Amino acid sequence: MILTNRLFNRNPPSREAKSIYIFCEGADREYRYFDYFREMDSRINIEIYKLNPHEDNSPQGLYKIALNSIVESDDNPNPKYAFQENDEVWIVLDTDKDKEDSRRTQIESIRNSIIDKKDWYIVESNPCFEVWLYYHYHTTTEQFDGIEKCKNWKSYVDASIKGGFDPRKHPIYIERATINAENNFQINENKNLNIGTTEVFKLSKSILTIVESKIREVLEKLE
Repeated sequence: MILTNRLFNRNPPSREAKSIYIFCEGADREYRYFDYFREMDSRINIEIYKLNPHEDNSPQGLYKIALNSIVESDDNPNPKYAFQENDEVWIVLDTDKDKEDSRRTQIESIRNSIIDKKDWYIVESNPCFEVWLYYHYHTTTEQFDGIEKCKNWKSYVDASIKGGFDPRKHPIYIERATINAENNFQINENKNLNIGTTEVFKLSKSILTIVESKIREVLEKLE
């Protein structure tokens, strides 16, 4: 099967491109997924921060990395990225509990911290990023044993998609995933995401505002 990311011409980003900076807890699957869209269109510059094994990927740790990478200050005169007007920062988090059960507190603290930061956003998946991948091929959330555990979602998603989710080709269905994820999005009485739902569709909408035509062009070639 031809890998779909070979079906469009990859152009380097222009100097006028809008930049989207993405910080993910996972150093592999999330990185490879969003990397699919890098340089797809010269009007958008997608930068995915590549975590190294020694960096803190907790919600607060990831937020500190984002601050250090974006925000210039006396203590940080040369941040990694040159953030410009209308650029966006997205922090992609899982709700899966950690050993200290501090994740929810950390996430809420970060949400409060970015209120005054223009174009900074947080998106969660409950319990993990695989929920977002699931919606590329499924219109509704299904119930299965251990649905609240991240490790179970990883195996469930790979089993429910023929050959498993492949970040080299399946991200092309991002528009379908956006529709499915938004249609199933629910928040409970505690204002937390229901299990099997994800906010990543909010980030995907921002990406699609620019690459939608290129995505549909590829899909037409596949059909």
